[in-house]
Amino acid sequence: MAALSDTTCDPSSQRLPQLSTGHLAPGAPAPTDPSFRSPLTPPPTPIISDVSSDKLTVSARHLQHHALQPEFINEYTLGDELGSGGFGFVVSATRNSDHKEVAVKFIFRDKVPVHGWAKDPELGIIPMEIYVLRNVQHPNIIGFLNVYQDFKYFYLVMELHGTPWSASNPLLNKNANNGPSNMLEAMAEATLNQQRKGALSTSTSMSSFPTTTSTSSSSSSLSQSSSGESSPVEAYEPPKPALLVRRTSCDLFECIEHHSKFSESQARMIFKQIIECVSYLNAKGICHRDIKDENIVIDNDFVVKLIDFGSAVIIPRPQGKLFDRFYGTINYASPEILKGEKYRAESAEVWSLGILLYTILYGEVPFNDPVQAISGPYIAPRVRSSNECLHLLNWMLAKTPDRRATIEDVVAHPWIAGLSMSS
Repeated sequence: MAALSDTTCDPSSQRLPQLSTGHLAPGAPAPTDPSFRSPLTPPPTPIISDVSSDKLTVSARHLQHHALQPEFINEYTLGDELGSGGFGFVVSATRNSDHKEVAVKFIFRDKVPVHGWAKDPELGIIPMEIYVLRNVQHPNIIGFLNVYQDFKYFYLVMELHGTPWSASNPLLNKNANNGPSNMLEAMAEATLNQQRKGALSTSTSMSSFPTTTSTSSSSSSLSQSSSGESSPVEAYEPPKPALLVRRTSCDLFECIEHHSKFSESQARMIFKQIIECVSYLNAKGICHRDIKDENIVIDNDFVVKLIDFGSAVIIPRPQGKLFDRFYGTINYASPEILKGEKYRAESAEVWSLGILLYTILYGEVPFNDPVQAISGPYIAPRVRSSNECLHLLNWMLAKTPDRRATIEDVVAHPWIAGLSMSS
């Protein structure tokens, strides 16, 4: 497949266009107005709230007074918080048309770095994460569904994948004969249990949360019928716990915690999927730059999908590019990055994959600190691995980039292919 062009843009030199799937808020300046460049927050949506901010999730704190994009509200109803970080937060949502559950990442417009923008031929200048996901398609990469925007956020709608790796999840308990029959029932039961334990009393204020209405004028019609009397359905409907609950993670980190460690064959099955999607990205000139167990979601069939492309970069071909800044996670940073040297994203990515492979195999990180990662050997594994496995691991964790395996080397390695090097 052809590589994506290097479309990184500096938004300071160009105005951010309106996305085709969104609309400007009433009274907002037109795109030609100079004030359009300022990511203004829309007027707050009045709600009745007596919940202290320290009891709310990150998403609830940010969204409880925020008027969400009308088209998005018409199509989706928000649910639990899935995760949060410095550049945004992720919540589940249910598509109203077919009740399909999806994930929505709210990206702060004013926190996207200068290098983190890309020019899409249809959508204009958008965050690199949205650009990449919209232009890739692979069974082991989380799927792009839609995008919306307002003055504060980009809303990246994606498929929702993975098993909540919690000890209380009945789907992970093979001896649970009376548990819920599917994942949605398990999640619903977990939410109800939390309500019974006290969350119900704190969720009262969320009954008027803007995620339950499509327009501000419709909020009053929820509590009264056309005759002016209280609607019996709404009057007795329990408050929605939307965004008050932080859902158990579906990522590989929690999966490893749940299993302690995998057999070598299981580790190979998981790792091979990751290698295939990274190889696919490499062929398109894309480096993820933050590969780690927390950025991989996995279900109970061990099907994985790569997520969180907020640090992704498009490498110009064929000349390549040297970087002098690091945007990933320090425990997965290569020696050249830790030493402050300029680095190539492709070889640094292979190092991160080596750290990930060790973690999947042995359930722990290979280095205690950056000094050991730069010059010391990795921690001796407590379980025995095949010669093929150790050969690949050592090659990926070579201290110097020139001696390190490339992604093409990893794809072709006998351990990934399930072949014996001695045959």
